[in-house]
Amino acid sequence: MKRIFFLILFLASILCLITCKEKKPIPELEGFVVKSVIHPSNNPFNQEKVELGKTLYFDSRLSFNQDVSCASCHNASSPSEGFPRTKIHNPAPSLTNVALYKDVFKDPEAKELEDLVKEKVHSKLMFQNETKLVQRISSIQGYKELFEKAYGDPEISGERIVLALSTFQRTIVSKNSNFDKFVMGEENALTPAQIRGWNVFQNKAKCIQCHQGPNFSDSKLHTTGLAGIKDKVRTPTLRDVTKKKTFMHNGIFGSIEDTVNHFAEGGHSKAVHDPMLKPAELSDQDKKDLIEFLKALEGEPIQWEIPSIPKA
Repeated sequence: MKRIFFLILFLASILCLITCKEKKPIPELEGFVVKSVIHPSNNPFNQEKVELGKTLYFDSRLSFNQDVSCASCHNASSPSEGFPRTKIHNPAPSLTNVALYKDVFKDPEAKELEDLVKEKVHSKLMFQNETKLVQRISSIQGYKELFEKAYGDPEISGERIVLALSTFQRTIVSKNSNFDKFVMGEENALTPAQIRGWNVFQNKAKCIQCHQGPNFSDSKLHTTGLAGIKDKVRTPTLRDVTKKKTFMHNGIFGSIEDTVNHFAEGGHSKAVHDPMLKPAELSDQDKKDLIEFLKALEGEPIQWEIPSIPKA
């Protein structure tokens, strides 16, 4: 009986050593992991400001005709997917990890997320006249209470609206993906196909030239090899990319497979080419493995509860 007891104890000890093995991050890859979002000193984080920003984000009264909210274009049900384009709005760019872009706006003078949010709030689609927007929001008692919780007093201003929206958008973060877990020491977080795909991503396909860092984006502008399009677009994040329904800035591709083929071929033969966009000799297996790796960049689901919008 004692022999059986000690045998069980020995096996349990071995199992503990295996399962309790210390996780050791991979130092050279830690720069790819989303760890935290920095909130600027001129717009410090507090949860009440997040809630205010989220409420404003879903409120169509921020638009001139009171029929379009931020969430109308940046799909509220899936933060990584914009609504289909319309005559006045191209496919809305993903707001996932928007705070991690080095430069969130094409204008070199606009370096902070707040600058981009202010630009969008004052666009033709939204509310160009700040004074009238503030008057409209100030007439709603529920907002006075929300502003007081967020800022310590009920004053409503255009600047505070922008600060709250920016604070909320900084919470739209895709993180703790299987790739992140792998980098932080979970050796089995990636499948063999995904590990092969990571190798393709870095070497054969050279995706890493533009898709780098925690956001898998160099935040720079590039042409993308699309026929008839000369404009440069900012390198998009690849986090949650396999959750999207359309691909490229104009939604021209309907599958990740078509997108991978486009870049593997070096773009369209008659397109304006970026110097870094060159054909890659990828086998069908390479492409499958690459797509499997991209799936490993899917973060934990971003849970959103639609807020209660204050009544006028």
